[in-house]
Amino acid sequence: MKDLINSITPKEWRFVALMSVVMILLTGLPFLYGYLMAPPNTAYNGLHAFSPGDFPVYYSYINQVKDGQYFLKDLFTGEAQSLGTFNVWWFLIGLAVKISGLPIPLVFQLARLAMIPVFLFVFYLFLSYFVPEVKIRKYITVFLLFSGGLGFYFAGFSDRYFPISEQFYSWPIDLWLTESNIFNTLYQTSHFIASVTLTMLIFLLTLLAWEKRKISCAFIAGFLSLFYFNFHPYYLPVIFGVLGAYLFWLILSAKKILWQETFYLLLIFLISLPSAIYHFWLISNEPVIGFRAMQNITYISPWPFVLAGFGFLPPGFILGAYFIWKNKKLNRRLIFLIIWLLVNAALIYSPFPFHSRYTQGLQIVMAIFTVLGFLELKDYLKKKIKPKTFDFWVDNPALIFILFLLFFATAPLYSLSRDFYYFTYKPGRIKATFYLPNDVYRAIGWLDKQKNPGAVLAGGTSTNFIPAFSGQRVYSAHGHETLFFYAKAVWTALIFADNKNDALKRRILKKENIRYVFYSEYEKRFGDFNPAIKDYLKLVFDSPEAKVYEVIE
Repeated sequence: MKDLINSITPKEWRFVALMSVVMILLTGLPFLYGYLMAPPNTAYNGLHAFSPGDFPVYYSYINQVKDGQYFLKDLFTGEAQSLGTFNVWWFLIGLAVKISGLPIPLVFQLARLAMIPVFLFVFYLFLSYFVPEVKIRKYITVFLLFSGGLGFYFAGFSDRYFPISEQFYSWPIDLWLTESNIFNTLYQTSHFIASVTLTMLIFLLTLLAWEKRKISCAFIAGFLSLFYFNFHPYYLPVIFGVLGAYLFWLILSAKKILWQETFYLLLIFLISLPSAIYHFWLISNEPVIGFRAMQNITYISPWPFVLAGFGFLPPGFILGAYFIWKNKKLNRRLIFLIIWLLVNAALIYSPFPFHSRYTQGLQIVMAIFTVLGFLELKDYLKKKIKPKTFDFWVDNPALIFILFLLFFATAPLYSLSRDFYYFTYKPGRIKATFYLPNDVYRAIGWLDKQKNPGAVLAGGTSTNFIPAFSGQRVYSAHGHETLFFYAKAVWTALIFADNKNDALKRRILKKENIRYVFYSEYEKRFGDFNPAIKDYLKLVFDSPEAKVYEVIE
């Protein structure tokens, strides 16, 4: 590893630093702008247009650690939970909030921004192992950071002809799936950045352990895997599937058992195994965690939207693989990348229920091969066409830049421009989704001080931010986190719909152990329910825009 680091020149590290600054500014400014554009009597909650649904869940983890609860519980479901999960990543972020006293959304974003240079350092190191040419490494880095698919061109078509279903999200994956490309990952959360960073680092250390016969690299890879699988156990099949498949290929190539390499991989597996055992133990011994695991299925969009989301990256990969094979430049290191892509692609359509997660890393492999393929194609065309034609159509930086913007960079540009548009004009329900009224925050703050057992009944946006900032359980909030979510959504809608069926509503509140009813502009959208006239509800917090009622036994 030391030799690999030393092989990278100071000029290259300055380039990596520059790219880090660029990405920090590009992905940080929209959130700052969103904060500055908060309407009067509201506060920005840290959400943006790209897959915002899980942000409150992460906030709730951070908030629990801030309050001294290091074993995290699912606060997005009404059921009580006896066992919590120790999540090392959110423990570290929560500890930062606890020590600094800074707001949760701010530390959440600062952690993400801090991980960007870490990712770029590891990626450039990883890339240097496979690509020795400095100029090509820089091309690949820029291409990776700003490339996506063609989802922008299909977005309107998808919305019109493919309505959202409960199971599949029929939209190009580069416009909604965090793991599908690196720009999305860097724009979303710190733990997604840590996930792809650790994947590359574990792979690199294992390859160096095999190549250099260094058991120390295997030990480090093992402990990094132990750390990784604690907060992202979904990727255990990726790490050992890719490394196992590559080792199998090495054994076939060598026509003998590679005992030392096998031992190193087994060592990494055994060191990391406690994290996997821990999660299986939690699933087996805590019903809430077990049921949540059963329904936490992350489907991927139907295959046409996967292809649209990757755009010209798969053809670029094929082009690169063809020229590398044709020119006899295919070495064992590049074969590892091909195996990584093939294993991930197989996992996407495997029985494992985390299909969308296994898109992580695919763009890295495809970006490397695409750039190598374009450069090989350039050399090929230089020999085949006239110099003037070549200079205009192939070796023309301005034309290359325009084509890159049109056919690769539309997804990042779309995500950025959409956020700036939403923060500026706040169309439809955007204002109510991104900006909570100050009274809602005050009501949540009141709930934070209550120690009474029971759940809070709320609806709309407020039901997601009560557990995020108060530490209180809510009855129903999140499709993956709430047990039996769709059944509870029906009961929630029934209660807030009107002023009828009070006997039934009273029974539901008692049966579901609901202690408080939260009432604000978000709940009013369900209907004309008036909690003030109900003899089974008592007003305990009052403000113009948010009220809290206690359920009377």
